[in-house]
Amino acid sequence: MERSHSTNDPIHPCSPRVNSARVGVQHRVRSGDSGRPTQYRALLPALLLLIPLGAPTAIAQTSPQSEKIDEILTRLQKRSDGLTDIRANVRFIEDDQINLTKRIKQGDILFLITQPNPHFLIHFEKTEVDGLLGKQEWYLFDGRWFHQALERIQQVTKQEVARADEKKNLFDLEKAPFPLPFGQKKETILRNFDVTLKPRAESDPPNTDHLVCIPKPGSTMHGQYDKLEFFVLQGVDLPARIVVTKNDGYETNTADFPDLSNRSINTGVSTKDFAIPKAWRKYKEVIERLPPESAKTP
Repeated sequence: MERSHSTNDPIHPCSPRVNSARVGVQHRVRSGDSGRPTQYRALLPALLLLIPLGAPTAIAQTSPQSEKIDEILTRLQKRSDGLTDIRANVRFIEDDQINLTKRIKQGDILFLITQPNPHFLIHFEKTEVDGLLGKQEWYLFDGRWFHQALERIQQVTKQEVARADEKKNLFDLEKAPFPLPFGQKKETILRNFDVTLKPRAESDPPNTDHLVCIPKPGSTMHGQYDKLEFFVLQGVDLPARIVVTKNDGYETNTADFPDLSNRSINTGVSTKDFAIPKAWRKYKEVIERLPPESAKTP
């Protein structure tokens, strides 16, 4: 059965409307033209910032920028040269001072460049909520569908992001379904953020440069995030830590990649690594489809 709903009323896996006691399938159609999976924004920005895409280009800066910041942003762009995949451990902390909740998740992240769209998988094998052990979580994008699977409620939410054989720049800061500030040209980052370089602190990951990005008024990120922080690992030119701050500092998401090194890049990840886990077979499935394409006028 297909049911439509507004993008202002996204399906949330913890909603009481969802009956997770039985395995079944619900089909829903997302209306509107943005198609942005809003319920996943808290998670994805902090994790997928790890992946650099896009070709480096020269920029004509309209405001003074330090040579060091320009150098770091250039290295981040050039990291995409020859990159085919990434495999790394991840430790993710959600600190919510509004609801007085702290979640800690540990697992792995995989990324693979494929056509027409890339694949990624985030699998949290260990989760903890306010000191209590939790269940597994998966976040999988197969080039067309984005899956969120939660062992806790035995449910998979499957969201259509691209149509069959449709190519999308899924990581475009200003246009993509996933509004993520990575894989951008330097001019795009500087157009959307005020970037500063912070002095090194003892709590920083070793051998990193600490960039602080404040969304500019009128940018895609303004109002969604207070600031984004990147701790760029020297010699690897990827973030070893990412911190996302929201809601006037009351919500902080921190992603650490403790084993990140040059050995994490081009490790031989294949599409087989993104196969649907067997554990999902007994889960209820909720499907959100893109709205039908408008009929072409003669």
